[in-house]
Amino acid sequence: MSLSKYLFFLVALLLLWNCQNDPTDSSENEVDEIVNLPDEQADFVEARFKWGYMNKNGSLVIPANFDDARNFTNGLAAVQLKGNWGFIDQQGRIIVKPQYKGVWAFQEGLARVETWDEKMGFINVAGKVAIPAKYREVKDFHNGLARVKDSGIYGYLNKKGELAIPFNYASASDFQDGFAKVKRLAKYGLIDTSGQLIIPDEYDQLGLPSGGLIRAKKENKYGFLSMAGEIVIPFQYDQATNFENGVAGIKKEGLYGLIDAAGNEVKAPFFDRLWYGKEGKWLVEKQERLGAVNSQGKYIIPAIYEQILPFEGGRSLYMQDRLWGIIDTLGRRITPAQFGLGWEFKEGLARVAFYEGVGFVDREGEVTIPPKYLDVRDFSEGLARVQIR
Repeated sequence: MSLSKYLFFLVALLLLWNCQNDPTDSSENEVDEIVNLPDEQADFVEARFKWGYMNKNGSLVIPANFDDARNFTNGLAAVQLKGNWGFIDQQGRIIVKPQYKGVWAFQEGLARVETWDEKMGFINVAGKVAIPAKYREVKDFHNGLARVKDSGIYGYLNKKGELAIPFNYASASDFQDGFAKVKRLAKYGLIDTSGQLIIPDEYDQLGLPSGGLIRAKKENKYGFLSMAGEIVIPFQYDQATNFENGVAGIKKEGLYGLIDAAGNEVKAPFFDRLWYGKEGKWLVEKQERLGAVNSQGKYIIPAIYEQILPFEGGRSLYMQDRLWGIIDTLGRRITPAQFGLGWEFKEGLARVAFYEGVGFVDREGEVTIPPKYLDVRDFSEGLARVQIR
């Protein structure tokens, strides 16, 4: 590697440290998000470099007045002023006065908030209290219900703040498409929004319904159940993914392949790793190199790259010789590997690291926003967070 390319790579690593994607919740498992919030007793130190928002022309449309900020969701974004969190709209107007220790994005018309006495509740889009802050741990609303934890046991609240499903579970997931995964003792089952157990809690692991089937683990092997709880695909796999576009990934004898909804092998186990890469594509690893296959298990991108990201709009980013470029679903390189870092496409644009900093390129690799801000994040609802030097 040349000296200039080596230095470029070192700069890219430093940028990666400052430009990490925000952590997200998983709706299928019980892993809760990590949110860095100030301690109640801590003296607030005003941020030296403030955050604002730019549009897709790269123009600053919401002034950088905030000590911290989050992406827009449902037209509102969480912002921090002098240690307190509230919400602004896309014109930068304060909709909910910053007053909370923490806030989370609005879901189904309500936002979870944490007060300075470390209790959680919900507010509506007008900033009015919808559910008083009296819970030590509660999660966002999905399908009209929010999981809540008390004394280590989970239940679910409705939007009136009533306990709609009692505290019965040692572990629980958010609802998705009307179902949630729960564990009462040592095994998992599925409940509906009435709290009715529709899949018995007798499995070592369960996925939420996907493609009309439910991934399940029993006696250390994975198989698939119908919505009625009947075994559709026998328990015979060491690992399995949910169904996506009619196929699921499975692992057998140390290798991964693809099966259809009838359990037929679409692609016999062959790959060292396999996971869903969006838009009907599966990302695969073979001999420590990555590529992509279609739903029939046929290569569309050969396994020759150091890294490949999920697709959006027919584009992905690949890494070769520690640099990043853009590739399409036919495996054609839209750009050579030339960027120090690359992130997934969001809303038609991808963040990439240049020598001068981080900017954005479109699907053809054309620079749409050159580096000009101290820090930038991905676009969400047409706006991207930026930090001003």
